[in-house]
Amino acid sequence: MHILRLAVFLISVATFAQTPLTEAETVKFKEIVSKRSDALESLSSEFIQTKYIKMMKGTAISNGKLYYLAPDILKWEYRRPYNYKILFKANKLLIDDDGYKSVTDLKSNKLFEKLVTLISGSINGKLLEDQKNYEVSYFKTTNLISAVIVPKDSGIREMFNQIILLFDRNFVVITVRLMEASGDYTEIDFKNIRFNQPIHPAVFQN
Repeated sequence: MHILRLAVFLISVATFAQTPLTEAETVKFKEIVSKRSDALESLSSEFIQTKYIKMMKGTAISNGKLYYLAPDILKWEYRRPYNYKILFKANKLLIDDDGYKSVTDLKSNKLFEKLVTLISGSINGKLLEDQKNYEVSYFKTTNLISAVIVPKDSGIREMFNQIILLFDRNFVVITVRLMEASGDYTEIDFKNIRFNQPIHPAVFQN
């Protein structure tokens, strides 16, 4: 159940004409993203998450705040329509479901561990460097660059057969879309992103 709820996380690209990046453009793009990732110490952002389900009319929308502290502390804090907090810290997954708390040891669950790597890597850009576990293709539009990521791991691929990261002209991830084989997908849009600003330690307490 926790895995299904975690599967409601990240990336978006618009369905307009795209052109593949040339080899030179790809190298330059990856170098810039890598430098930004190495310099990233903390990040906070508001997010809007939209779940699209083919068999249902309309969408399910939620929102909240995201907090990241390098190298691997990450918190998703849903505020509407329900209170739900997910914290990845010290190889543990801590969940606060409107007051009902649980702890999972990530080291004892390899799928959880890989999912955490996927989530963190999507936020800080490190996922683009993981050629062992993901195949990545790059495309561009007038103002945006998208990274289309296909998991090699069968467990991850059962949840998401494709992950799309959308970067703005400043090479910042502004949208994440998680595609499912069924055609359903979850899209998360980030706004008011703040880099390397102090985050109170209490934020990362469960």
